[in-house]
Amino acid sequence: MIFSSFEFFVFFAVVFIYRWYINPLLFPEENKETRAAHYFLLFASYFFYMSWDYRFGALIFLSTIIDYALGIAISKTESQKQKKSYLLASILLNLVFILGFFKYYTFLTSNANALFKSAGLSYSFPLVHIILPVGISFFTFQSLSYTIDVYRGVIPYEKDFVRFALFVSFFPQLVAGPIVTAKTFLPQLAEKIRFEDVPFRIAIRFFMLGYFKKVLIADNAAPIVDMVFKCPWDYGADACWVGAILFVIQIYGDFSGYSDMAYGSALLLGYKLPENFRLPYLAKSVTEFWGMRWHMSLSIWIRDYVYIPLGGSRVSYFRHKFNIWFTMLLAGIWHGAAWTFVIWGAIQGFVIIIESWIVEARTKLFPSWQPDTSKVIRLCKIVFTFLLITFICSWFRATSVDMEIVMIKQMLSFEKKGLRVFMYNRFLILTGITIIGHYLGYKIFEAKKTWQISKRVEFASYTLLVLVFALYTNDNETPFIYFAF
Repeated sequence: MIFSSFEFFVFFAVVFIYRWYINPLLFPEENKETRAAHYFLLFASYFFYMSWDYRFGALIFLSTIIDYALGIAISKTESQKQKKSYLLASILLNLVFILGFFKYYTFLTSNANALFKSAGLSYSFPLVHIILPVGISFFTFQSLSYTIDVYRGVIPYEKDFVRFALFVSFFPQLVAGPIVTAKTFLPQLAEKIRFEDVPFRIAIRFFMLGYFKKVLIADNAAPIVDMVFKCPWDYGADACWVGAILFVIQIYGDFSGYSDMAYGSALLLGYKLPENFRLPYLAKSVTEFWGMRWHMSLSIWIRDYVYIPLGGSRVSYFRHKFNIWFTMLLAGIWHGAAWTFVIWGAIQGFVIIIESWIVEARTKLFPSWQPDTSKVIRLCKIVFTFLLITFICSWFRATSVDMEIVMIKQMLSFEKKGLRVFMYNRFLILTGITIIGHYLGYKIFEAKKTWQISKRVEFASYTLLVLVFALYTNDNETPFIYFAF
């Protein structure tokens, strides 16, 4: 059940009607109404998650019980040593037992077996076919943020098991983010939410925008991307660059589209999720891309729970650079169990360090330098950063290291083996839409331009948008890319 499917619209309509119309009638008392709403949303969230595979429900329930119990244990004990042991248990159970086994066991054992074989050893780990639960990386990080923040004293432990279970499993962002931390979401569950406070216009705008990104941009880019990355040796430099550029457009439309629809769906139910994207292809450096614009909830999570505990910038010069590189390496490993993701994360870490060296050298050599004073320079930086990100992200899309090496060779070659004309036309259209979208987003959100649109005109336009969606939606339903993470 994905956000762009008919099944989800039926499901969400039932959830919305019950939440705001039936539940208040059945439970007119304020406290009971809120409590009943939590029970219902918890049930709906488990139903949504188990619609992929009913066995997934047991896993998320196990993760919930573990961190709920350990949160209480951390809060109740007076011994700092015991607190650390409970926190360590939470980290090991979440990262090793749950995430490590289901996501990385096959990758680690197959590489270990290959190493044993090359060393002439007969021993090998048993290979087990493990179904990867959708969104396991997201709900594991969310649940883990709770025990860490309870240990730090940032938040009190949650007494109500239903509220905690709803925090872990809340369906709008459950399978593909954004990553929600306990300190931002649990307080919302303690508040009384009124139907009159729901920002319907904002919620519908986000959902429609997300649907547009997913269905009209990402799904229309996917066939060309799949074709080029499947057999890169069949294409020349121009076609491979088209495939690589369309991939970064696809993953932006797909992932930010999901985040927008998740944000809109949560708002319609009375809850606010964190911002996850901020016009990423306007970044003037890879540092800005990750620090301020792309998958911001992951960047913030890694900053708060990995980078700062490692010492952040409050360490020696070279240790600080290592911390930066190591956190990006972990971001790569978090995304998937393959060497391509490891290399992708490591490369971005190196690029961010190189950018910091350039800034440091420029500051020393030219103290009065004023960056970004020229629109031409800013545009050049944006284009260069986009092409650099495109080149690096080909590692993200590649199915293996060998395939990526072929892709890079073709991208850097002068060989000309192109695509069909209609594919180039689709590339120009999707690229143009992305550029226009970022320009309008910049005007609205960063240049603070405002346009007053009447409610009648706005809601009337939704009818036209639904017609456009119906006409240009692919017949084949394409799952969201980040369901695999």
